Amino acid sequence: MLSAGKGATVIASHIADQASHLVLTSSGRRYRLTVPTGASDTDPLTYMLPADTFWELRRAAMSAFHEHIHFGRLRPRPVSLDPGPSERWRLVQWLRLLDALPEGVSARELAVDLIANDARHYSAAEWDSSSERKRIARWHRHALAVRDGGYRRLLNGN
Repeated sequence: MLSAGKGATVIASHIADQASHLVLTSSGRRYRLTVPTGASDTDPLTYMLPADTFWELRRAAMSAFHEHIHFGRLRPRPVSLDPGPSERWRLVQWLRLLDALPEGVSARELAVDLIANDARHYSAAEWDSSSERKRIARWHRHALAVRDGGYRRLLNGN
C-alpha cells in the first residue's frame, strides 16, 4: 500500500486514460478521489463535484475530507449517510435471509427466525394465508434484487 500523506493510505488505484482513480483510507474512513493525469505533486489540490442531486452531500464529504487531510480534524459522519433504526433492522434481516439461502432453509423457518416465532405452530392453511409467508417472499425478492446490484440504485436514491 502506498502512503498518501497525513496518515492516509492508498488501498486501491486504477489508472484510466485521463485520470487516476484512488481509494484512500484514514482513521477508518474511505475517500474516493480522481486525480487528472499530468497533475504534479506541487499543483494545489483542486476539488470538482458533479452538479447532481447529491451535490450537497458530496460538498459536505469533500469539506470533511479537506479538513481531515489538511488540518487533522475528523468530523462525525453525516447522519444522512446512516440508515435509521427501522431501515437498519430491515437490512439486517435481509442479510440474515441471504445468509440462510445456501443452507436450504425453508420460508417458514426463515419466518420463525426473522419475524414471528409462532409461525412454527401454524397449520398448513394458516401458513399459506399468513402475512409472515408473504413478508418473507417479499423480503426474499428485495434482498436478491439489492444483492444483485440494486444497492447501487439504493445508494443513488432511486
